[in-house]
Amino acid sequence: MLKVNFVKAISTFVPSGSVALLWDFFDKNPVDLRITKDRITKYGDFRYPNSSKINPKITVNGGLNEFSFLITLLHEIAHFMVFKNYNSRVKPHGIEWKMEFQKVMLPYFNLGIFTQPLESVLRKHMANPKASTHADLDLVRCLLLYDKSTDSSITTLESLNIGNKFILNGRIFEKGEKRRTRYFCKDINTKNIFTINALAEVEII
Repeated sequence: MLKVNFVKAISTFVPSGSVALLWDFFDKNPVDLRITKDRITKYGDFRYPNSSKINPKITVNGGLNEFSFLITLLHEIAHFMVFKNYNSRVKPHGIEWKMEFQKVMLPYFNLGIFTQPLESVLRKHMANPKASTHADLDLVRCLLLYDKSTDSSITTLESLNIGNKFILNGRIFEKGEKRRTRYFCKDINTKNIFTINALAEVEII
């Protein structure tokens, strides 16, 4: 991809100060980036190829605010670096991934891309990064401050009672028991069980 096309495509999703660093990575590494519709259970993912003819692929939810998008993208870039350096010989979120994530994140701290209070919370998170941003409720709560919506009436899943029904991404769920930072929730139509983050914004029925 030409630089001008990359910059045009990525600029609406990330802080402007991060674009040059991101281009430097994607220009030097054979990784496909796909921006997707929002998914209930994850912000992004990394998929390594099962053929040398196929590039590794990173996907990130397009509905995230610019800081959430960037952090998710860097999380997945760290997975690529682990794949590049260790192949599949290590745990997905083991010490190797933590170290790569810290290395990937450092230049963005040095440029002052993250505003306060996010930078302080994120630095604390990066001292021992968790497998999922969702698992760090302090970081998730901070990132919510940067969402476009400023509606004070927003309802989060953790504020509902067990058994309450709610709408998320156009689907109706029933809230179940909590497991660490997520809740078991039943899709009313399919009866399938999903784990949904405690701070997910929902519409109560």
